[in-house]
Amino acid sequence: MQARMDQRFATADANKDGRLSREEVKDGRLASRFDALDTDKDGSLSKDELAAGRPARR
Repeated sequence: MQARMDQRFATADANKDGRLSREEVKDGRLASRFDALDTDKDGSLSKDELAAGRPARR
């Protein structure tokens, strides 16, 4: 699961800066949740922010 998440992140991270900008996720599922996931309000999503916003698995 983690490897798949890492691959999806790397694919979406067009400029390879280790963060996802609003532009990089504009056509993806994260677009509608971007503001809620961007907890430090810096205009980008880190892997940590994405992990924290992931629903708990049962």
